[in-house]
Amino acid sequence: MKLIKLLMCCLLIVMLASCRKAEFMPEEEGQPVPHTDITITLKEVLAASPYTLFKAAWQRSNMDKIIKAKGNKVPLILLVPSDAAFIADGLTLEVINKTTPELLDSVLLYHAIAGNMKVEDFKVSENRFTGRTMLENPNLRVKPAVSGESPFDIYIYLHYLKYADGGLFINGKKESTKAPVQAKDGVLWPVDHVLHKPSKTILQVLEEDGRFGMFLELNLRNDALITEFSEGAVFRDFTQGITLAPFANYNVVFNSIFAIPDEVFHQAGFNTVDDVLALNDRNPTPYFDYDTYTLIGGLATDTLVAYNRWGAAFSYNDPQSGRGEQGLTNFYTNDLTNNLLSNYTIVSSGAYGKLPVYTNPLEFSKEGGTVKVKVKGTNYPAAAITDPDINTIMGPVHVVDHLMVPKGFKLK
Repeated sequence: MKLIKLLMCCLLIVMLASCRKAEFMPEEEGQPVPHTDITITLKEVLAASPYTLFKAAWQRSNMDKIIKAKGNKVPLILLVPSDAAFIADGLTLEVINKTTPELLDSVLLYHAIAGNMKVEDFKVSENRFTGRTMLENPNLRVKPAVSGESPFDIYIYLHYLKYADGGLFINGKKESTKAPVQAKDGVLWPVDHVLHKPSKTILQVLEEDGRFGMFLELNLRNDALITEFSEGAVFRDFTQGITLAPFANYNVVFNSIFAIPDEVFHQAGFNTVDDVLALNDRNPTPYFDYDTYTLIGGLATDTLVAYNRWGAAFSYNDPQSGRGEQGLTNFYTNDLTNNLLSNYTIVSSGAYGKLPVYTNPLEFSKEGGTVKVKVKGTNYPAAAITDPDINTIMGPVHVVDHLMVPKGFKLK
């Protein structure tokens, strides 16, 4: 009898525990989310695609060997020009079959980005995707990604990808409205043009273009005046950062510039560089203070053009330690938004962290598809970027149609 009572008590306890467990189990809501594993490979996607000339170039090239040497498991983003794009670029099937595999390698490697991308996540992101192509240039060197491991990294050609306005932008240019195909080991994204690697520095573009003679001369003469007024104690070189550094461990720095054509100076009433330099006469001549080892005063003409280099010259400077480290400014027009760049650090707080951070002094707007830029707080009209995203090995040159004048600065 006692055994029966004990068994009944145990059964009752189990039933109560089951009730409590059921009572606190949440009810299922909604429908199960379907999940489909992607099983198709990028190689299969490419084989099934209609891009016959890209495939012909690939078959004649050494791409399969190159990829195998790097490890077949490396995911890729292939930017695949259409047949019409190849033909427009002069790369017909006949030309491809006569081109050396090594030359085709360089073309295809520039269209192949090492890395994977979830297309749907990329499409809704405000940030750009910095794609490292498989094409290197051993003659160019950049700051090492990991400090202390090596004095430099070999230059790798980059593509800056962004999805906006229903299409894919590459290095600031809209290159595709076609749908990409996601594979398990990468993405095939059709593009409308054959992409060409940049071969010039920013300075080379400015010098060879022919439109920017006054802009270049004014900056160089400003440098000479600073050297003169400081009695040689201050050396400044406008070309630093926009040409190859001759003596540094790395010779390429990523930058962009807002270039002023001669006609913009003419429209503002300056026919020659001497006319512009006359603005300096309204201020006291700068002089060098050897007690503080600083240049006292500045040039009005510096104020007129320094914002075209992101105003870095106006960052905080310590006589003992100098300025902080300048941030990368290789921004293409689709990057020029206040959301992304309003508080972007142009110059850091220095090696010892004691200097105030210098943040982006510019603000941006867009009107009818044209990006505009002006100095924050100015009462002068914004400058429209009339010729955007001229690509270089360092970043873009943007041509503007107005001087970028800060608040309170008088042109006359």
